[in-house]
Amino acid sequence: MSLRTKFMLALLLTGLAAVAMVGSLAYVGMTKKVDVIRRQSAADHFYDGMSAYLQKYGSWQAAIAVESFDDFMHSSRGRPPPPPEQDGGDDRPPPPPDDEPQRAGEGPPRQGDRPPPRRGGEPPYHFIVADQDFRVLMGGGAYRHGEVLPASARKDARAVKVGERVEAYISPEGVFTPSKQEQQYIDAMREALVAGVTGAAALALVLGVLLSRGLSRKLSHLTGAVRAMHGGSLLQRVPVEGKDEVAALASAFNDMSEQLARSHEELKESHQTILAQAEQMRELSVRDALTRLHNRRHFDEQATTLFSHAVRHKRPLSVVIGDIDFFKRINDQFSHATGDAVLRQVGEILRSHMRLSDLVARYGGEEFVIAFPETELPQAAALCDKLRNMIEGFPWHEVHPDLKVTMSMGVYADLAAGTAEAMLQKADELLYRAKQTGRNRVCFA
Repeated sequence: MSLRTKFMLALLLTGLAAVAMVGSLAYVGMTKKVDVIRRQSAADHFYDGMSAYLQKYGSWQAAIAVESFDDFMHSSRGRPPPPPEQDGGDDRPPPPPDDEPQRAGEGPPRQGDRPPPRRGGEPPYHFIVADQDFRVLMGGGAYRHGEVLPASARKDARAVKVGERVEAYISPEGVFTPSKQEQQYIDAMREALVAGVTGAAALALVLGVLLSRGLSRKLSHLTGAVRAMHGGSLLQRVPVEGKDEVAALASAFNDMSEQLARSHEELKESHQTILAQAEQMRELSVRDALTRLHNRRHFDEQATTLFSHAVRHKRPLSVVIGDIDFFKRINDQFSHATGDAVLRQVGEILRSHMRLSDLVARYGGEEFVIAFPETELPQAAALCDKLRNMIEGFPWHEVHPDLKVTMSMGVYADLAAGTAEAMLQKADELLYRAKQTGRNRVCFA
């Protein structure tokens, strides 16, 4: 179930529960209030009738000997006779309306301790009449004649006086039974409550749709941004609307996204720096610091690979080892700084005339080695002789007026030697022959 649906249901149930609770309390309160009003009205009417009855005859014994209370009420249609005039005033209680029938409980019960039945059903109230000593005169169907009223029934009893003397006590009992008019009023209120519940449900649905739509839209922005971040786009911005918890969440998300994007960029830059430094360290580890050519360790590793490739694919491979002639004399005669300058320049000449597939390295001291893959012996020997001439023809006098530099080389290209190292040893033997036969030359076999 989606959050939007849950939110709508929560609003609907909350609205219905609130209306049901308020409606129930109002309904119960109304019925209780009506019950109290009717109980009081019936008690007042009964009290007025009993007062008139006792005032007419003076006492209960005298009254009951002449006529029953029920006959008294029926003969007057519930209108008690006027009391004896006191101070010239007329204190008669107002008679009930002629169009309203005498209700049971509002009028007196019969001699048989039961009030006359109400038109259409049981009377809503029974009234108990007791004498001055709380002995029952009329039990209202609840107590026997002559029985003493319990304390619980006495607390609500109302005294009926004749002059200044208490002749009787009246105590009401019963439950509310609404009249037709009252029932119509209650039904109307019940219908109003049902209409209120229906209206509240409709309002809750409308509010649920409106509020959940806004909440769903805000959360959808966040969901889309999170998915975009999962896809690699860390810098995301979602709209911040209002000042509620969702707005606070959106603001925190924007800050988090910005920080993550910044951290990612910094980490990326740091990673690039580390890679560059690693590559630089690797290059430093495989290159000669003076000539910037590869060093002997790197040449041995790569030469072994080139030899295996040549053997596997039956392709040619030539290896060369060269040595600067009389290099020790150069150091001794012109200084070691001049010797270093010669090494750097020879290395530059070799590097600048190599193919990308060729491999050239400083092998140690004044020795240089070259591997020519895919190159037959004649082509390798011709290229080495060209390099020898370039070294010899370089303007060394710019380094020192009396300086002259030459190089001797040995070239070997027979894969039958078995290994790259064995081929290099054969080339070294040819280099030795070049030096023995006059230097500044290329020997090959």
